[in-house]
Amino acid sequence: MSNNLLEVKNLSKSFGGLKAVSIDLLTFQKNQLTSIIGPNGAGKTTFFDLISGFQNSDSGEIFFNGKEITNIQPHKIARFGMVRTFQLTKVFDRMTVLENLLFSGSSVKNDSFLKSFLNPPTQRNYEKELQNRAYKVMEELNIKHMANSYARELSGGQKKLLELARSIINNPDVLLLDEPLAGVNPKLAEEILSLILKLSQQGITIIMVEHNIEAVMKISDRIVVLAEGSLIAEGNPSEIRSNKKVIEAYLGSENE
Repeated sequence: MSNNLLEVKNLSKSFGGLKAVSIDLLTFQKNQLTSIIGPNGAGKTTFFDLISGFQNSDSGEIFFNGKEITNIQPHKIARFGMVRTFQLTKVFDRMTVLENLLFSGSSVKNDSFLKSFLNPPTQRNYEKELQNRAYKVMEELNIKHMANSYARELSGGQKKLLELARSIINNPDVLLLDEPLAGVNPKLAEEILSLILKLSQQGITIIMVEHNIEAVMKISDRIVVLAEGSLIAEGNPSEIRSNKKVIEAYLGSENE
């Protein structure tokens, strides 16, 4: 039985005459922390957009847990168990930290007006369980003390933590992190890095796009390298560090 959780075949996306993504085959295994790196314009974020449903591919197939999810809407992919964060955080500024988590963790089937109006015991139990789950996640990510603070009052780094909390409240199988350390001070970056490693050790499969190569080498089980939209290398940190194609992609060839 295959250990692959996510599989991409013949995936391509172009913008005008520019080929942003062109990948023949790429797989991601369960319980693995994989980082995707590459120089600017390598197609990393576009690749994330394609596998998470925020952009439609021109061709190719994407399979998650054996189910084809090619060009499926993002909210449906999230319900299947694959969620993502963004380089520019997307939180509800006019809601408190707790309200952000309650909204993200709520289930559609438990949000009917009739249930809220009648408020049967099952609904009350659900709301209590959801709130307990929210406080547990806030405690894990060290933001419990900000539960009643409005999201607009948080720093950029704190919003990163809130977005991460919103992403894991429903216990996803796969977490896609788009530059989780971007714009974060070094101290908080170390904290976020430790939290990502902890989530991976708890059984969440993590795929991370990150420019901080030092951080990538520190925590990754596997590294995938893209250049000009194509896969040029994959392997563990020591293999990637000494790969000539990777070095050339970042620094240029000897002739250049």
